[in-house]
Amino acid sequence: MSIQEHSCKRQTGVKRLRIQFVGDHLVEQIIRGEKTASVARLEDVAVREDDYNDPLVIGAIYDVFDRSLTRRASIRITGMQVCRWDSIPEALWRGEANQSPDEFRRDHEEYFDHPGPEFEFVAYYFETITGEGGMPG
Repeated sequence: MSIQEHSCKRQTGVKRLRIQFVGDHLVEQIIRGEKTASVARLEDVAVREDDYNDPLVIGAIYDVFDRSLTRRASIRITGMQVCRWDSIPEALWRGEANQSPDEFRRDHEEYFDHPGPEFEFVAYYFETITGEGGMPG
């Protein structure tokens, strides 16, 4: 096991996973406690995109990295839900720090490549375990 892998282990022996978001402003929202949800394409949920984006797993703890690859927070995924574009759950749009389902759609229209009403995607919900000031070693 490498030093890096060892340092990502929790005291319970569970390897910490990694995740990034499309913009550092989203990381700031997580640190402030405003953002408690995000989304992924159905086909991307179980995919390890790169060294900083592991597959999404309910119950797993993820170290959140900003665009400069600095660890900024840790989150735990508490749930996932398949959603439709024409029926955005309130928990999702509020967890994304939006004021309405329409604002959520405007914020995510390009990310999902201008989807139609029946488009399905995954919402995942998380709790922030630590932010910048309380980062574990």
